[in-house]
This record gives sequence, C-alpha cells and structure tokens, in this order.
Amino acid sequence: MKYEKETVDKNILEIILKISNEKVDKVSQVCERYGEGEDDVRYYDVYEVDTPSGSKILKKTSQREVCNYERYLRDSDFAVPAYYGKYEEGENIWILIENIHGNDLRDMTDAAALSAADSLAHIQNAYWMKKTDERFDIYIERINKRYNYIKDEPVIGEAYKLFLERQSTCPLTLSNGDFMEFNTISHNERVYVIDWGFGGIMPYSLDIARFIAHATIDRATFPFYMSDEQKKLFINRVYDKLETKPEFSQYICDIKLAVLNEYVEFIEAEEDDDKWYYEHALKLAGEILSVK
Repeated sequence: MKYEKETVDKNILEIILKISNEKVDKVSQVCERYGEGEDDVRYYDVYEVDTPSGSKILKKTSQREVCNYERYLRDSDFAVPAYYGKYEEGENIWILIENIHGNDLRDMTDAAALSAADSLAHIQNAYWMKKTDERFDIYIERINKRYNYIKDEPVIGEAYKLFLERQSTCPLTLSNGDFMEFNTISHNERVYVIDWGFGGIMPYSLDIARFIAHATIDRATFPFYMSDEQKKLFINRVYDKLETKPEFSQYICDIKLAVLNEYVEFIEAEEDDDKWYYEHALKLAGEILSVK
C-alpha cells in the first residue's frame, strides 16, 4: 500500500528551492508498506510538494527522463505532467513536475481506454517519423539480445525474427517506453502519461502493445483489468486518431509483433513461473506465422 509521510528533510527542501524558488507549505515522501513489520516499508526518492501554486512532485530520476521532458514534452499541450526544472547534485538528478491527481487505469473502463488512445495518438502525431535518438540504439541492442535468447525456440523464435526484422522499417515516434496502466492517470476527463524514464524515439507500435499485452479480465499477469472489447476500442481509436498511418492490416501486424516482444521479455526475464507468457507467446507466434 502506497502512502505519503510528511518530512522536513533540509536537503530536500533546498533542492526544491533551487529548482523553483517557491515557498513550500508541506513535503511528504512517497512510501510503500509491503508487510506488517516496522521495517516492511520501502521509501522512494519521490516527494509530494505542496506550494501556493499547486501540488508538485520532486523525484530523483535519470538523464533520459530529463532529456525527454526538455527535448520533447516541455511547453506542450500533451497530457503529461508540467515540467518545472531540474537540479543536479553530483551523480544525482532531481526533477520537479506537476502532481497529477487521479486514479490510474488498472480498473479499465471504455471511456478510459478511448481517452488513453487520444493521449497517446496526440503525442505520436507530433513526432511521427522523428529521426532516431540514442534511445533507439539501446532498444535495438536489447531486442537483438532477446532474439539470441529465444531464436532456438520453435515457432516463437521464428516469429520473433519477423518482429526483429520489422523494427528497421517500422515508423518511429516518441514513445513512453513503459506505457502501462500504472503509468497513466485519469484526471479531468483526460488520461495523463507519467514516468518518462524509459522513453525516446522508437517504433510506434511499442506503446500500443505494452498497454494491452499485460492486461487481462482475470488479472492473470499484472493487476490490470482490460477486456478484449476495450483493447479493440483502444487499438481502433489510436488508428483513427493517427494523422499519418500504415495500412490497417500492417498496423495490426505491427501490434501483434510488438505484443510478442512483450511476452518474450518476461520469458527471458524468468518472470513466467506459471508459463502464462510462454503459452500466449506460442499461440500468438502461430497466428503471426500463419499470415506471413
């Protein structure tokens, strides 16, 4: 269970003032209790900051997230948190961003699925076919390693090779890199996309696939609920909203290939104790190969 614990940490207060030079009314550290014992608490380098101008989040982050905000997201009308600045303290990087209040999308509704599609398509349209950045190179290296892991697996390995080959020609755009239900927040009838530490210019299908791949009606994987009909609503709405788009058959193929990549990621990471990902990867790989 996540919660906030008020703090008066002077170092944290100084960091906030160096970024915003704004009066701070209250600072609370984000914590999570995972057991009943006194020590069963995880403290995050994330703080909720109350100021006269509104609630903000101070978080320790990576250079990649800073780059995404400063290069792609700042001063936009995208459904993402407003960015107020950064502070570098040795190897540590802190950012101050808007605190978006609302519920994440772990309990999906039709309206939320459509709104999430609108938010994603808005970002994708702005950077469609953007020239690759350093994130793309890291991504290509990673999926090549993943292919080496799975290539000797009959059916799945053959289908994953098709995914790998498509990545060199698949349209690119700005991707969140971890576009999952707990990184989306419903607020004022919009779905906001948060946590941009894995983002950058990558194939457009990745965010679409990640959003649907781990959501089930029985919460068999992550605790994400999403029906097949809601997945169709989301997929079709993104396609409708894209200003430049591949043929629909290619669009669906790209998503299936990217969903396969999601499944193989968890197989490779040995996070598949009950073989849910393997079984679904095998079935999907068969579908992909049948229409090759």
